[in-house]
Amino acid sequence: MSVPYRPLGHIREVITAMGLEVTHAFDDLVFIEHNAFLLQMGKVGEDVSLYFNTDSDESAREEITTRLIEAGKIQELKISPQGTYSVIQGDSDDSFQLAFHKK
Repeated sequence: MSVPYRPLGHIREVITAMGLEVTHAFDDLVFIEHNAFLLQMGKVGEDVSLYFNTDSDESAREEITTRLIEAGKIQELKISPQGTYSVIQGDSDDSFQLAFHKK
């Protein structure tokens, strides 16, 4: 199987295998239900970065990371944890910004 650039279909398969759902994809970012983490597609198709929401349960991060990496391997994805992110409310009710914090 060849992994295409911005492999949203592969990522959806990984997320579905975990019993979760992709809620939104924008540019290179993939948002997951409950907002505990998001995925960022890399410059090479198989490279995917994992960022946890700073408000997520820290004790669950290791298990989620392991499950994502293992499910990603089935789809030939290299999922790697990169740090955390926080959501900053924008000027209007429906806008926001993300701040990424590398580990």
